[in-house]
Amino acid sequence: MRLDRFLSNSKVGSRREVKALIKSKRVRVNDMVIVDPSFMVTFEDVIEIDGVRIKGHRNVYIKLYKPVNFLSARSDKKSRTIFELIDHNYKDELSIAGRLDKNAEGLLILTNDGELLHRIISPKFSLQKTYEVIVEGVMDSYKVEKLTKGFELDDGYTIKPMKVYGYEEISDRLYKIKLGLFEGKFHIIKRTFRSLNCTVKNIKRLSIGPIKLDVDMNPGDWKELSLYEIKDLFERLRLNLKNRRIFLE
Repeated sequence: MRLDRFLSNSKVGSRREVKALIKSKRVRVNDMVIVDPSFMVTFEDVIEIDGVRIKGHRNVYIKLYKPVNFLSARSDKKSRTIFELIDHNYKDELSIAGRLDKNAEGLLILTNDGELLHRIISPKFSLQKTYEVIVEGVMDSYKVEKLTKGFELDDGYTIKPMKVYGYEEISDRLYKIKLGLFEGKFHIIKRTFRSLNCTVKNIKRLSIGPIKLDVDMNPGDWKELSLYEIKDLFERLRLNLKNRRIFLE
């Protein structure tokens, strides 16, 4: 690979900017100053700019605590989007693995790893997503049983069985429920509780598979997944890390 391409792919700068860096004698390859942008390099070479090693293009895995009133989208003319919250060199490469509605909050995973992205959102791999839901109405053991067994909604769609980890009345006719879902159909939580004569007031996603919101994360916070989290997610989705380039910063 050409040196200028290696550096631009590594998010050092545009092709024009990295050519200027190279010609200004600030780039070393295996401790030799290189001034030719077309000089061929590999990922095994030690490439430095001003003494700082550049490790090459990598796979990026980020978790974000999406706030309410932000769209899970790249851009929008009327509303703020979650990409406005992220300050990362790879931001333009990232895609969202499992969106949330504008008025919902909680965990999003963003990555430039297409295969992982597909497996997170594919029903084939049945990756559980956990939510904390606030509903207005009446919740009882009968409705909980319907959730755990699955039932036909008012609109004709039959939901898959959900896990109900518990529910409590937090004020008059207002309940907090913790759910585990294995599907992500459009507005599935709102549609489900509407069929139970309840109104959803808030949705917060707590986890996607083994990846959870950290207790110290606030709405708008983001961080790269730890190597432990990445390995756990890949194992859950039966993926091999062997061909990934992961350099945690």
